[in-house]
Amino acid sequence: MFLKKLFQEIKDVIIPLYKILIPFVFIIKLLEVTGIVDLIAKAFAPLMGLIGLPPELGIIWVTALVVNIYAALILFVNILPSIDVSVAQITILTVAMLLCHNLLIESAISRSAGVSFLFTSFYRLISAFFVCCVLNLIYSKFNYLDEPFITSFTLEPPLPGLWFWLKDQILYLFYVFIIVVVLVTILEILKAIGIEKFLKKILVPPLKFFGISESAMNIIIVGMTIGLQFGGGILIKEVNSAKIDKQSVFLSILMINLVHAIIEDTLLMLAVGGHFSGVIFARIIFGLLISLLMLKIYQIFNLFFENYIFNEKLKQLPNLKKK
Repeated sequence: MFLKKLFQEIKDVIIPLYKILIPFVFIIKLLEVTGIVDLIAKAFAPLMGLIGLPPELGIIWVTALVVNIYAALILFVNILPSIDVSVAQITILTVAMLLCHNLLIESAISRSAGVSFLFTSFYRLISAFFVCCVLNLIYSKFNYLDEPFITSFTLEPPLPGLWFWLKDQILYLFYVFIIVVVLVTILEILKAIGIEKFLKKILVPPLKFFGISESAMNIIIVGMTIGLQFGGGILIKEVNSAKIDKQSVFLSILMINLVHAIIEDTLLMLAVGGHFSGVIFARIIFGLLISLLMLKIYQIFNLFFENYIFNEKLKQLPNLKKK
């Protein structure tokens, strides 16, 4: 009985996720080979000055936005030795990548869960620019982390050729499958032994503070630990269950779009030279503050969001029950 239920859970999670990931694997490749990524980078170059970064670093962030963080890091280790930058600037760049990366796939996952693709994309971009502007002002004001940055991080670029790219994508999709199997199994075991109830007691008060009900607990746990890309299938499944209210779904999605994969991504950015003041504290603190601000905005303009930002599936979910 347990295995049958587990198999069904895995199926319900992985199929919706693959429906998003597989098309976007090819869409992203098309954007690369047609030079659209480079065009976006040129458009971003003048904007980099707003957050205190040289325009040459624009291509790194755009690659993180359109492709993924790992592709951006390959550019990072090749471009950085030829540019004079400070530790503060590298920290700002890594925070920008943490707050806003894999934008196409993760916004598509958010859309499948009920929130507009364009809204999610602009929400993350604007939030990232705002946080990085504030960080730049703080670092500049106090001359903090203004020592020259010296990179010691190396990454091997992927092998050229369509076949090697296709093989990498197949391995990536298989890796996603393994992550989903492990994650769903852990969640089912936690339910079976009663730890889920214990976690609810701990998480309900802080979630309530952000306007999120306990029914969205799995979305928050999975999103913050595993991330949107790997946990997206669980996010979509939870929404499809129709057991969560629309406010909790919306605010959960906004929160985990800014604060997700806090273990893997954080360690990666620390490893390449980002300082903990930005990579850990600024990202999490500002991410949560922006989430709290969005709660206040939603409470005032909830009809606007329901009419123009939510899709039909999300509109049909129940309202949050007020106690």
